[in-house]
Amino acid sequence: MTSFIASLRHLLLLCGISLDDAEIVDVDTRRPCTVAMVVVAGLMCAIETIFIMQDAVSHGGAGLLWGLLSLLLALVVGLVFLARSAYPEYVFALSCLLVLAFPFDSILSTMALSSLLARRAGRKHSLTAVLLATAVAVTAQLRDTFQPLNDSVWALWFAKPRADTSRDPIVLTSGMATIRATAVGAALLSVLVAALIGLHIRSRAQLRTTALKADAAQTHADSLRTDLSRQQLSDAIAVEAHDTLAHTLSLVAMNANALTIQTRKLADLARTTNDGDGLDAGTLRQLADSANKESQRIRSQAAQAVDEAHTVIDMLRDPQAAVEALAAGDDTSLSRASLQELLASSTDAGAKLSTWIDIQQLSDLNDSIGKVAYRAIQEGLTNARKHAAGAPVSLEVTARPETGVHVHLSNPVVPAGTDAPAREPRGGAGLPGLERRAHAAGGNCRYGVDERGLFHLDVSLPWIAQ
Repeated sequence: MTSFIASLRHLLLLCGISLDDAEIVDVDTRRPCTVAMVVVAGLMCAIETIFIMQDAVSHGGAGLLWGLLSLLLALVVGLVFLARSAYPEYVFALSCLLVLAFPFDSILSTMALSSLLARRAGRKHSLTAVLLATAVAVTAQLRDTFQPLNDSVWALWFAKPRADTSRDPIVLTSGMATIRATAVGAALLSVLVAALIGLHIRSRAQLRTTALKADAAQTHADSLRTDLSRQQLSDAIAVEAHDTLAHTLSLVAMNANALTIQTRKLADLARTTNDGDGLDAGTLRQLADSANKESQRIRSQAAQAVDEAHTVIDMLRDPQAAVEALAAGDDTSLSRASLQELLASSTDAGAKLSTWIDIQQLSDLNDSIGKVAYRAIQEGLTNARKHAAGAPVSLEVTARPETGVHVHLSNPVVPAGTDAPAREPRGGAGLPGLERRAHAAGGNCRYGVDERGLFHLDVSLPWIAQ
């Protein structure tokens, strides 16, 4: 069996049909079609064999054996189409050989041609198969016309009616040249029809495959879009957590530091009292009140930080709630009330602010732009407290429909009275996150330390989000 397949492969290569240069097409092989092809091929080959072998069978001898062998083979030859899906080239080559070697009808090779063209795509491959099938079909049809009139199917089609078919001789209505030309035309027409059927099946299969690939690509794109949306949501939650928690916790740190200073002064007074220098009751009471206020602020800000942490956790648990929470709100958008509260919380924590604020028509400002601007001011104040505690901070905010929103903060990063080199604050996620937010809104964000040791944060935003 292996040597037989190798011989068929070699024959295909000799005919110019390579098994490697054709694209495999995924065709859905249907069982009813296979059954029909097996039956039709066997029936037509059996009829052709019976007609051609009539005289040989009547004379007996080797002709009788050859006729019986051909007839038996014709009854099962259609089973070759059971392998047309896996091995269309081999089925086609074997069908052509059988048509040429035995008195079979060319419908066997033309149906094999349809199966081959449907399952293999390639111009050279297809053209070679069509030419080979044409040669086989023409040979098979002309072979019938050269048989004795009683053994020819074509002679039967062109014969005049006879009263006694067993005794009366066959009289043709046309000459043999006309019959042979008709046979050649029929062979060419059968190959054309078979080729068109095969190409139609191939085009439908390719269209279905293309549609499946398009659906798969769309599904993949939707999956990537969903993953991207989730990643963007995660990034937004991370930035929101940084902006809220970092701001509140920096206030806690500032007030805790102030409380430490107050308690240190109380301790110094206590030591003075123990040394017998006398107790300044008014000063002690003032320090105690101040320490009490700082402790209350710390407690309030710590509670606020816990609430903000719970909000972030709720965002992670419920993506839809996160989308709603990340939307601009009254307390996180640029408004006079929110800005006053933000500045008041910073000054209460000991920040030395110098402000220039010129805002107009804030009610018309885009909500998302207002939130980015608010976060820019919040991030700048937070960085100032973290990296330049006690240093003066300059804040400039302008908001107009004609020019958009501009936020600029500056503060020294070198403690007063030191010669340490100025360094840009590093390691945080707030400024890069703010930069991404500004770019996403259609604006820009720049920050850095100048030659005078001043850190600058400059954010420009359009009036309407892009």
